[in-house]
Amino acid sequence: MISTKQPSPKPKNDNYARLANYIADASHEGEKCLMAWSAECMAGDDYQLGISEVLATQACNERTKKEKTYHLIVSFRPEDEEKLSKEDFKEIEKRFAEVLGFEEHQRHCGVHINTANPHMHVAYNMIHPEKKIRHAPYYDYWKRDELCRKLEQEYNIAIDPGRKQRHELRQYISARKDTIIPAVAAARTWEDVHASIAAYGVLLTCKNEVQFAPFEKSSRGCRIDGHEIHASINKTELEERLGVFQVKKKFYPTMESFAPSETKEETLKNEKAEALEAYTGQESFDGYLKRHKKIINRARESSSSWQEFRAALQDELNITIKERGRGAVIADLTVRGKNQPHAKLSSLGRGYSRAKLEVEFGTLKKLEEGRQAKPKRQYSSKPLHRDPERGELYQKYKVGIERRKRLFNEQKERREQETREQKLKWKIKIKKYRIDSTLSWKEKRYLVNAAKAEQLRHEELLKKKYAEQRTKIKEEIPYGNWNDFLRQQAEAGNTVALAVLQSSKTKEKTALKERAAVKLLEGMTYTVDNEGNITYKLKNGGVVRDNRKEIIATKDNEARSFAMKLRLRRFGRQICNQ
Repeated sequence: MISTKQPSPKPKNDNYARLANYIADASHEGEKCLMAWSAECMAGDDYQLGISEVLATQACNERTKKEKTYHLIVSFRPEDEEKLSKEDFKEIEKRFAEVLGFEEHQRHCGVHINTANPHMHVAYNMIHPEKKIRHAPYYDYWKRDELCRKLEQEYNIAIDPGRKQRHELRQYISARKDTIIPAVAAARTWEDVHASIAAYGVLLTCKNEVQFAPFEKSSRGCRIDGHEIHASINKTELEERLGVFQVKKKFYPTMESFAPSETKEETLKNEKAEALEAYTGQESFDGYLKRHKKIINRARESSSSWQEFRAALQDELNITIKERGRGAVIADLTVRGKNQPHAKLSSLGRGYSRAKLEVEFGTLKKLEEGRQAKPKRQYSSKPLHRDPERGELYQKYKVGIERRKRLFNEQKERREQETREQKLKWKIKIKKYRIDSTLSWKEKRYLVNAAKAEQLRHEELLKKKYAEQRTKIKEEIPYGNWNDFLRQQAEAGNTVALAVLQSSKTKEKTALKERAAVKLLEGMTYTVDNEGNITYKLKNGGVVRDNRKEIIATKDNEARSFAMKLRLRRFGRQICNQ
């Protein structure tokens, strides 16, 4: 579970009604909304009347110059949707309201299921309905984070992977604080403190605050502040008693050690590479590197110098590492010059920064030319979707996208030409009024102002005219990139497009030939996301999500029955009975 506060808009852009209608998905008749409700409104269950009530409340406070709406998003894992009922979602929202101090404030809430991860939106009115004063939560991040950890345990839902190790470390140390705290209190030097803590397989570090951290290199990012365990373990109090913080200088034996659960190594997102893949349907150089990260890891483990590491990378993937500014990049050796594909070294993960590699291999030196070994593989921007029927669909996409670009360019040229003509026309007309000697200065001022007002009106009409034309082009060709094209074709019932969209999941190559269950789709409302996951919305409001590895359903009987049919068709009777 992850909670996020959306960045506050400027006060002039703060629009509670627009946000509340978005939460209820009013513009699409609730297609992506599992449920929507309002709370603490005198209007009761009337959602729209509750919005009017909030706007009236906000209008009563004219003193504040800040925003009056707090927008909260709480994200869940796909498998959590099956565990949570509609009443559970309402109770979770109520708990967040209490923690943030909004329990008496009006709010509009909704659960959206249009993405792979179901998420809850909440719009809080920051103006108290009775006191008419603005409430802004202080240190709200820490309050929300602590509540998320509690709710994960209470509802038995997946723990946020970014917090799981930290949560485990806190539990580990808290269970031993009855012996750690007296030992720290009895210490006379910093070495005594390090010795007492090292006995439990953790160490003490200090930056802005004294922190506990595990010994394992893989868990360096997993730290907790000392004052979270006990108020006496804080930097100020310890330095007053022991002097300025000193790092550990000796090795101390341990009685037990902290063993965190394994987590996937974090890789940094490359938005430009993701956009390129979405628009072209072809693998980016960044995607090529991440797909072969295991090979890069093996090359790193088997090398003892930069020369060996670079040689292994060139032999395996035809890539190399070279300096760029203060950092380093991984570059493709197939292409040279300005158009050489490259990616940041740190895009492979935090462990691949230049500084960390230089600790292993020494100072990074300039690339030595002359190696002519033939590589086993090289980057060639292969299609992301490898279904054999991709070619015909891609040709259809190219015809449509080229027509879309041509129509937009033609419309842009016509608009620029007409805008220039309009400006020239009104410039001549205004100048004519100004030099007309038969008019008095009052008449000139009146006619010039009238002409400028008319010019603005014509400019608005011109904008509206071309906005309508752009809308017609988008309606005719509604997709802007390859992924959008496949998704829209799949939602229209094209099972080939659905299979091509799902074929980008390289781990599921055995299922490439599988087609959607056409008979089960008839008469169903469903959406498809950019990864080929299908979300079915049943008539009674139930939801079933098919992400190919598993089929997840809400708690109602109709959804479970439909999910069982899909499981039987996908996995077979034997697997379903296990």
